[in-house]
Amino acid sequence: MMNYATVQDQFCSSYDKRKLCGYDVEFVDHPTRPLLHQTSRFLFFEKGAGNIKIDGIDYKLVPDTFIAILPWETTVIDEVTEPLQFIKVVYNSDFITQSMKSTYNTENELLSILTPIGNTPVIYCTRDEARIIKNILNEIKNETGVESIHDVLEEKELSKVYVTNKLCELLIHFKRFITKKECIQHDGQQIELDQRNAIFKYMYSHLNEKQTLTKISGVFYMSESAISKYIMDVTGYSFGELLNEMRIVKAIDLLTYTDMTLNEIADITGFTDASHISKVFNDRVGTTPKIYQNIYRNTHDIFGEKEKSVSFEIITYIYENYMEDLRIQDVANKFKISVVELNRILLFQLERNFEDLLNFLRINKACEMMLTTDMAITDIGLAVGYNTVKTFNRNFMRLKNMTPGEFRKTILFQKGSETILVENLHAEEE
Repeated sequence: MMNYATVQDQFCSSYDKRKLCGYDVEFVDHPTRPLLHQTSRFLFFEKGAGNIKIDGIDYKLVPDTFIAILPWETTVIDEVTEPLQFIKVVYNSDFITQSMKSTYNTENELLSILTPIGNTPVIYCTRDEARIIKNILNEIKNETGVESIHDVLEEKELSKVYVTNKLCELLIHFKRFITKKECIQHDGQQIELDQRNAIFKYMYSHLNEKQTLTKISGVFYMSESAISKYIMDVTGYSFGELLNEMRIVKAIDLLTYTDMTLNEIADITGFTDASHISKVFNDRVGTTPKIYQNIYRNTHDIFGEKEKSVSFEIITYIYENYMEDLRIQDVANKFKISVVELNRILLFQLERNFEDLLNFLRINKACEMMLTTDMAITDIGLAVGYNTVKTFNRNFMRLKNMTPGEFRKTILFQKGSETILVENLHAEEE
């Protein structure tokens, strides 16, 4: 029997799907099964000692260890030398970070919140830092109750605003702790990352794009069969099943916390249209998106996406036209904004400026074309939107750390049950 990772539920609370946050205390006295988390969470270890793997990287567990887990990361406590006790706060990171970027960010700063946390998910707190975190966690508990004992508290006045504030504080402190401390040293050893651990996060962060095993094979330099096997071994899902699961999870968040139309949600989550998302949603959830929204929608916690319709239109336009001769001034003129404002919107929403986003989309498309067509590399560079081969090669090298020719020579291509080198399929030009 396969030892699949347990895929954690996407909701923050076991008794109220609308809640932004759930608080609980857990005890672990023996190693656990791997967990694949659909929703963000903070873990604060109060007692015990052991070891936790986060996306394959080892971190020691001691009192006052503060951990931030982001969606579609895998964790496993694989060693318990002393029984562990920790506080767990599950929260909707999409909603909280959007609140920080819009409602609370009055000076319109370009905030990068989740990226540094993803790079440094574990902090070993000093005594003063631990005291700060414990106080905030205790305030959350007093506001929300404790999940495992079904301590359902009557909602207080402005409770959602209060909890949102406390979650923002936790994120701010975590980010400040990262800045203040050096990166965690793991026994002084150089860490070799298992690139497979990033597959789930890549899939989740590119839901609005057409995703295929061939495309992901090119991104992670793995054969399609190896990726399929890894996904099945970890989750028990096929590639298509997992992709639909991620899309539905994202759609549920958007239905609950935004006023976006079903067609807009379908576009962002990678479904063809409103009809497509309705069919898959009904099969998976057992009701239509509209009925679900009427039941669970949190009318007081709307993102205000309508007010950001210009941002949505800009991003959609770039995604639809990145292979054309797209220039930043032309895009800015089209939407009647300045170049500075265009970059601010893209950094705010995607944490990439216009040039970085354009290169990211074009190079990934080029990788896909090199694996799935016999087009010459020169023609591919021009096809994805670059005016010169030199520009294409320079940007490819910057993003992939190899030349297009090296990519095509070394990446494995899966054909049926046989794995062959791509270079045997193509006449390589230098």
